[in-house]
Order: sequence, then C-alpha cells, then structure tokens
Amino acid sequence: MPEEFAVADNLDLAWSNFDPFFTLPADCPYHVEREGKPLDRLKRALLRENRQLPKYFFSGHRGCGKSTELNRLHVDEGINEKYFIVKYSVKDVCDVNNLNYVDVLFSIGAQLYIQYIDAGKELRPGLIKELDAWKNTVVEQITEKEKSIEASGEAGIKAFFLSFLAKIKSEDTTRKTIREKIEPRLSDLIDKINLIISDIKGREKKEVLVVIDDLDKPSLEQAIKIFYDNYTAITQPACAIVYTVPISIYFAQEFTAIRDSRFFLPNIKLHVKNDRNTLYEPGYKLMRTFVFKRMQEKLIEPEALNLAIKMGAGVFRETARIMQIAADSAIENGRNCIAKQDVQRAEREIRSDFKRILKTEDYATLAEVCNNNEIRGIEKIGHLLHNLSILEYVNDETWCDIHPTLEELIRP
Repeated sequence: MPEEFAVADNLDLAWSNFDPFFTLPADCPYHVEREGKPLDRLKRALLRENRQLPKYFFSGHRGCGKSTELNRLHVDEGINEKYFIVKYSVKDVCDVNNLNYVDVLFSIGAQLYIQYIDAGKELRPGLIKELDAWKNTVVEQITEKEKSIEASGEAGIKAFFLSFLAKIKSEDTTRKTIREKIEPRLSDLIDKINLIISDIKGREKKEVLVVIDDLDKPSLEQAIKIFYDNYTAITQPACAIVYTVPISIYFAQEFTAIRDSRFFLPNIKLHVKNDRNTLYEPGYKLMRTFVFKRMQEKLIEPEALNLAIKMGAGVFRETARIMQIAADSAIENGRNCIAKQDVQRAEREIRSDFKRILKTEDYATLAEVCNNNEIRGIEKIGHLLHNLSILEYVNDETWCDIHPTLEELIRP
C-alpha cells in the first residue's frame, strides 16, 4: 500500500486519513464499493449506442462520494475504449459562487483544447487558423469595452483560453464584460466547441466525453438558470457530457428539464424508513469498512464507532468529519483511542454548525420530515437538502430523514 494511504496505527495519522475534503484518486485503497454499485448504471448508459449524444445530470448530497466515483469513471477501461475523456472541476476554472451558462460553455471549449494539446496531440492546421481568428475577434471585442484586459491570447490559443478562464474566475468586472460580449454571439462559441470535438473524434477514432465536477456547488437559483433556463445551450456541444448538479434541483419544478437523463448517487442507508431503532446491517458494515481502511480497529471503542456511523448519516464526508473531530478530542484528552465522549463532542460541534444556518421556519419542516420520513412541499426543502439538514435515501422507494445530529433539536 502506498505510504500516503497507510492504515493509521495512531490517532494523529488517523486524523490525517479522515480529511473530509480529500477526493480519493481512482485506485485509492481507501475506496469502498457501494451496495448495488450505482456508478455502473451511468457506465452502462454511456457505453450503449445512443441515437443522440447523451447529456447526463449526476447528483447526490454534498460529500456522498460523487467526485471519487467520477475519478473512477475517468479511468474505466470500457469508457476509455469508447471515449476520449476530458474531465475537470468547474471550481478550478470558474467562480462557482458567480457562475452562469456562458462560463460553463467557455470552460468546456477551453478544457477540450487545453487537455488535448497537453496530451501531446495536435489539431489540424486549418482548425488552428480558424480558432486563432476567432480568438483575435473575441479579444478585440473585449478590449473595446475594457481597456485593462490585455490581449494575452496573442501568444497562442492555449494562452488565450487560460487567460480568459483566469479572468472569469477572479475578476468580477472583466467576467461581466466577457459574458456581455460572448453571449450575443454564443453560436460562434458553440461552433468552435463543436469543431474541436469533431477534429478530436476524427483523429482519435473515438467519441468525446466531457465530465464536469463540482457543478453541484452553485446555489439552486444559479443551477436553475444554467440547467433549466439555458438547457438548450448547454446541450449543444456535439459530445457526451456528464454534468454534476445540485441535489436541490431534483426537488424544484424545473427538474422536469433533466428528469429523464439524471443519475443519483444515494447515501448509505443505515436504517429503514420510519424505523430508526432497527439498524440496516449492510450499511453499518460498509461504513465500518470505510473507517477501518483508514485506521486500525484498536483506535476506537466499539460503542464510539457505532455512534460515529450513526451521526455520519451514511454520508462519507460527514463520517470523516466526525472521525476527525473525535480523533482530535481523544488526543486532547490524552487517550490512545476514540471513546464515546469524543464522538459526542463531534456531534455537538456539527449540531452547533446547523443551528447557525437554520431559519426559524426550518424547524417545523425538519420536525415533519423527522416524524414521517417524507418530503411534502418541495418549496420548503431545497436549501435543507443543499446544506445536509435533510438527507435522501433509497429502499424500493425514495425517502428522507433529518441529519441525525439534529434529532435533539427536533424531538421534545
């Protein structure tokens, strides 16, 4: 096992191994296989002969493992045989807190070009000439309005894409200018995207697949503007695309636009609907594996482990967060293993974080969900799904529950 993925034999290393924001690479030994292998459904859909180039919308709660699963998709042998794959995180190239569909489309074109060239490959000279002419036109249009923008793309198309992505990500005024100039001529951008795709397909003798991670980070309002108001535009690139989307859009009226092409990565079920006292053993077994792939069993008491799994709600990142807080608590108190009181401290910290963001009217919604495990009134729960106050699970049917750390606030 690589040293950086060693099983911890002490709490300091355990703390590091439970970094809740570390995305596992595809071959990481920490990975645990979910019951039912839900990623296989998306793989099957991509490998089928589609009459139209598919656009899929991939979602799940924050921290449920979407990025890890997409990393595995990226290296899948069958997927790579069929597709030339371009995968990237939108948060690396755009501002996810101020994002619109023009940014997304520009990033697709930029990443197609940059990743293909960086792979040591070449596009046909005629296309390079056409892209260069388009680049110069865009640069001229932008500099007409905003003199502070340097025509950094003159050194090459890659430099142009990198420069403009940097401006879209970090310069608010310039971002607005770029959008204002590109949007009325959006067909030009889409045309150039499709020319790049066509050339890659011809040279590689493969279809093209674009996988965009972290598009679930924007707010519901932003997501609706991107995926509903501008659905036609974002489905224009002539290649297969996997978009990540916020789970909250699944519970909005606008969900109808993507309903038939959605894939959902469920949380790990720890109890059945309306029966919190009956543990779902396969779920607990999987989460124990999640823990013990990262640290030795001697580092946590059995009762503490069961409580940590319960409070983690079957969400990998939440469980990692609890384990990290609990490990630090044990170290602080001079213990060599995690005790129940360490997990209880983590529970209190997470509950306090929720209390800071919940509105007064949210408590009635949470109480209703806690009592019946049903979602009634989608207008009330979108933001609660987004912030993990409410979590969705699947048996034969879909149901939901509140985050278990909130039970103390809800129950009399």
